[in-house]
Amino acid sequence: MIKYERDPKLIQKASIKSIRETLQLDDVKSHEQQLLVRMVYAYGDTNIVPDTHISDTAIESGLLALKKNANIICDSKMVMEGLKQQYLSKEPICLIDRPKVISQAKANKITRAMVSVDNWKRYAEGSIVLIGNEETALLRLMELLEQDKIGKPALIIGIPRGYLNTVKAKQYLWDNHKQLGTPCMTVSGTKGGSTLTAAAMNGLIYLQEGVLL
Repeated sequence: MIKYERDPKLIQKASIKSIRETLQLDDVKSHEQQLLVRMVYAYGDTNIVPDTHISDTAIESGLLALKKNANIICDSKMVMEGLKQQYLSKEPICLIDRPKVISQAKANKITRAMVSVDNWKRYAEGSIVLIGNEETALLRLMELLEQDKIGKPALIIGIPRGYLNTVKAKQYLWDNHKQLGTPCMTVSGTKGGSTLTAAAMNGLIYLQEGVLL
């Protein structure tokens, strides 16, 4: 029979130590390192680090938005369910499964994610937007921002996974976030998903709470 560690605190401690040693992340007080460690710990792959992009004011802007009790908007329930909601004073917003969104998507022959974004307009200004599954949500959001048809979020964490449109969407976000007027976090290439997106957001939540790894 395999011998294995059973204590969850010791498992986490040993895992974090291994991640930090592998990546040579030795500054516990660094906010960026805290986010990277949590993302790797959740995703299980240190190879995401070279492809992770965090804009200059992203962490500061995200923490300020949390302090202001800003809206947190999610592209999917999988992202929302991965958040540490016990530390949030208001429930995250996810519209993708609402009957109105579903009917509008069918009528217009576009994705529910796109319709969801169209319905984010009343929530978007100063919010934190989390996109971990639907690349068309990220593409539509950037379209609306370029057209000045939606309020500017305080932060976009856009890490959907996939190919073709997904890779292009994330690269466009990173290349154009300054023109869009919104700090961002993303992971270039095909890697991503709800787990990684929620982990990045949870990293901000834990920083706000003063919980460090």
